[in-house]
Amino acid sequence: MSLLKKFSPVTFLLIFFAFSFLFKTDHSFDQDLGRHIKMGEIIWNTGSVAKTNLFSYTNPDFPFINTHWLFGVVAYLAGQTTGLQALLVLKIIIILSSVWLTLKIIPKENRLLLLPIGFIFLHVLRERIELRPEIFSFLFTSITLFILYQFLESKLKKTLFFLPLIQLICINTHIYFFVGLVLQAIFLIVLIYQKLALHPKGIKLTILAAVFGLSTLVSLINPNGIAGLFYPLNVKQNYGYTIVENQTMFFLENINFKDPNFLFVKIAVLITALSSVVGFIRKKLTVLAVTLSLFGVTLALLNVRSFPYLVFLSLPAVLINFGPIKKPKFYIPLQGLFILLLLFESIFYLNGNYYLYKDEDNRPALSFIESGRGALNFVNSNNLPGPIFNNFDIGSYISFRSYPQIKVFVDGRPEAFPKEFFTNTYIPLQYDYNKFKALEKDLGLQTVIFSHTDQTPWAAAFLPQIVKDPAWKLVYIDGFMVVFVKEEVAFEKNLNPVDLATLSPNNYQFESHASYLMLGYFLIKTANTNSGALFLQKALQIFPNSPVTNSFMGSLTGQSQFAEKSKNNIFW
Repeated sequence: MSLLKKFSPVTFLLIFFAFSFLFKTDHSFDQDLGRHIKMGEIIWNTGSVAKTNLFSYTNPDFPFINTHWLFGVVAYLAGQTTGLQALLVLKIIIILSSVWLTLKIIPKENRLLLLPIGFIFLHVLRERIELRPEIFSFLFTSITLFILYQFLESKLKKTLFFLPLIQLICINTHIYFFVGLVLQAIFLIVLIYQKLALHPKGIKLTILAAVFGLSTLVSLINPNGIAGLFYPLNVKQNYGYTIVENQTMFFLENINFKDPNFLFVKIAVLITALSSVVGFIRKKLTVLAVTLSLFGVTLALLNVRSFPYLVFLSLPAVLINFGPIKKPKFYIPLQGLFILLLLFESIFYLNGNYYLYKDEDNRPALSFIESGRGALNFVNSNNLPGPIFNNFDIGSYISFRSYPQIKVFVDGRPEAFPKEFFTNTYIPLQYDYNKFKALEKDLGLQTVIFSHTDQTPWAAAFLPQIVKDPAWKLVYIDGFMVVFVKEEVAFEKNLNPVDLATLSPNNYQFESHASYLMLGYFLIKTANTNSGALFLQKALQIFPNSPVTNSFMGSLTGQSQFAEKSKNNIFW
């Protein structure tokens, strides 16, 4: 009961809302989790952190700074002890704890608008809720900000001395360790300003300066020393590959990339700007709150991966900027409206309908989805030979399942490969199939492992070409992956080539309509329209209101009934 008393009704509602979209299947293995676990295993067994591109045969000696090695060790040990499933529970606990600490920062007199503003801001968290090293950055950011506010208000003074320890853990866990140092610097500057302008008594400035200095020094305790400390400033100097999470939302919108979280980021930025204007007019504006709100906005506008910092940095500052507000006459109806919206949306996540209407391969459950599992089971059980060619997206999972037996052509780390490797080799050979054939000859490629859901224009050019190439035989396909081998390998391994023209959905038992949709879309892209249509029809049998499937069927058949249902897409 005492624990529940720590949660106000508004805080409880916001925590519940965050939980509703956190409680879902996790696709981290489709990203980098597998590679983190494999790297953690190697570190644990060897007692050292590799400083070169360990998993690739194309650039094995290229230097690589691993800023998240500690997360890999934790993930590996969890898998060996409690099981990876426990990490999904830990993920939810960490993110919800981060949200709770952030809400606790907001003074009671500034909480009148917490429900509507918090509800809007929390939507941007949806962008980054997979099991990644950055969840620890969320936690460390919220703890650091909470401790600094407490110190500024002369509360819990001794907790300030935990900041160097937090910084030591953070720099070895995730590249966003710099946020903690910037926060300390901001509060230090505020204390310097107060010292010069107001001449307060006390030694707060001296204490925080010492803690900041110590936090900076302990940041050098990482496998790469000073290079690791300054790595966030240099990481993109070698980027030869564009990944979504590192782009601005404006760049992505210009290339017609759709993301419902963009809307909420824009609203949150407008609310942040409005809070500063209102605070200025009411003379409630403080240098600290303005700086923190702008820090969160700046990070969010720099790249998609930083959207959550609107919550962990800007949200408390925004409500402080608005200052204490008297209850207006429409307060109760407004509060009631947002409670209804919050509960409706939460239920929409928890009953799984949100993911159906978004055509996502997700459901409300604490479990991992390994989209490449079937393909790698096939590769490993048949002992398919290398060298392999694979796409960027699936490289990390291949390393997780098959290293050191199989080394990858590429994986999901642009910084671990020379920039020229992407610009001169990886991308051009997919656009120009003659270049792929030349590479095939030079390297003696035997197997191609590729996620056909790769949405890059070069993958869209490459896949139809290799499907038509008689020298390569398609021997495995599912809703996410394709595997090709050379003709002689198929003969030697007694593998039957897949005929895409006669492929039937009756051969599959996917749990989600989205898998039939993705496979049907691939078949259509590779000029197998009839079989593709069968998979789309199967998707509609499972979920008749699928917006994307109805859109594709409408384009194929020209029937208005599909066009109408394609409008079912939800905007948020």
